[in-house]
Amino acid sequence: MRGRFIVLEGIDGAGKSTLSHALTERLSALTAAVLTAEPSEGYVGDALRRAGAEESHPLLESLLFVADRAHHTHIIEGWLEKGITVICDRYYASTLAYQTASLGEGFRPWLREMNEKVIIKPDLTLLLDIDPDGGMDRVNSRGESSKFEKTEYLREVRKQYLKLAEEDGFRVIDASRGPGEVLEEAFVHIRGLLELI
Repeated sequence: MRGRFIVLEGIDGAGKSTLSHALTERLSALTAAVLTAEPSEGYVGDALRRAGAEESHPLLESLLFVADRAHHTHIIEGWLEKGITVICDRYYASTLAYQTASLGEGFRPWLREMNEKVIIKPDLTLLLDIDPDGGMDRVNSRGESSKFEKTEYLREVRKQYLKLAEEDGFRVIDASRGPGEVLEEAFVHIRGLLELI
């Protein structure tokens, strides 16, 4: 049987990394599961990390994200064909939300069209929703930040994510709660998808 493709989305500080590891650990006890993330570990992902560090233009980053996603999607497809459930920390919605916030609403249709050429539709996308002030508190407590981690910018990113959630049928989870509560709600959605007891 084909594996299931589950994506976690949300602004910085929403708890995606924490949840993705916890979900993968729990799922691995029940079925074959693998955790992956974007940017990927491939050479285009390396270029993306360099572009981020060098404050590259958002158009360049948009194109790099799509190139990285095309390669990453091919790898994900291989896992799914083997019956492996894939948990992915960020996928196409991240590009649509973050790059639209950087480039403006007028670029949104172009970003969507570009991504639709290279993606596979996730079986389930969980949007971890948190107010940017709460997200930034978590980011600051880690002692590290990126150019994307600015409160006003993240407000626009969150707005774009919520619009995508409505358009694409994402399940929205209140990520302001503790990691245990978020994990339990996420697992309810995943249990239904995988028909697990």
